[in-house]
Amino acid sequence: MTGRSYWSIVVLVLVGAAIALYLNSQRQLLTAFQNVSLSAVIYLIALRLLFLVTNGLFLREFASKFGVRLVVKEWFGLSAVTTMGNYITPFSGGLIARATYLKHRYAFPYAQFATVLASSYLVMFWVVGVVGVLALVTFVGAAPLFWKVVPLFAAVVMVISALVVLPAIKLPWNNRITRIINTSLEGWALVKNDRLLLTRLVAYTLINILLNGLSFWMAYRLLGSSISLATALLISLLAVFSILVNVTPGNLGIQEAVISLSSGLLGAGAGQGLLVALLIRAATLALAFTLGPVFSVLLTRELTAHQLASMPSASDKEQASEEFAGDPRSKN
Repeated sequence: MTGRSYWSIVVLVLVGAAIALYLNSQRQLLTAFQNVSLSAVIYLIALRLLFLVTNGLFLREFASKFGVRLVVKEWFGLSAVTTMGNYITPFSGGLIARATYLKHRYAFPYAQFATVLASSYLVMFWVVGVVGVLALVTFVGAAPLFWKVVPLFAAVVMVISALVVLPAIKLPWNNRITRIINTSLEGWALVKNDRLLLTRLVAYTLINILLNGLSFWMAYRLLGSSISLATALLISLLAVFSILVNVTPGNLGIQEAVISLSSGLLGAGAGQGLLVALLIRAATLALAFTLGPVFSVLLTRELTAHQLASMPSASDKEQASEEFAGDPRSKN
């Protein structure tokens, strides 16, 4: 076990214990789950399924930029496998499976995959920041507490806008966040002039934001909380920033903590926020470990078939051997 994996498990255990202790001290919160019907859970799972579909379309567009044409089985399957893999290993381990498939199936370089992935984060956070600011400006009259998170969204928009507009730069500090930013800027240089690609990426990001916001709103409603769609949307946007400290498998515990704190900050209740996070987590896990294994098998077969087809046949080997034997240079 590596040092990073060890600390990931330690953090997961500590955060999990903190959540368990909190729920044990607030047992009345758990009664809210009694009102959740199976049909409502199915609707929530359907929203998370659409979320996976949009993530797959995001991958398809990026891959197409570099000449890789993914079919439905691949772009959707890789989305499901990535989600499952992220829950099995820490530090977004599912992305390694995705990069490995693209490398061995389409000879897509790991370095290029890293820059593409990082630039997608750049697009995502910029859109999240813009939507956050617009939501705050539009609904501030209904909830003055929204102003508490204005600086965060505004800062995200301004910093990312400055990074992509200014001439090519590289941040000098050496930590996880600056490495992500620097790699993002490298990827941004590859896609910034493709207006059609950027339009599609922004559109898919907006759809994902809406689906995520609806998932949170539905989860709050299922648990008996009548919060506005704007509040649910803002809480879901704040939850996105939890990936910056993605140190546990599936960001377990970290995301729950961020959602709980955000929910308390925006007046929806920290306890309710924790229950919402757990409910959404359960819906996502149900999908990940239902679809993930299925597509793992299908994509493994696809990869194996491709590798077998790429191997020279016996006749090809015999012909190559004869040509090599007849080449005078082979005698030297």
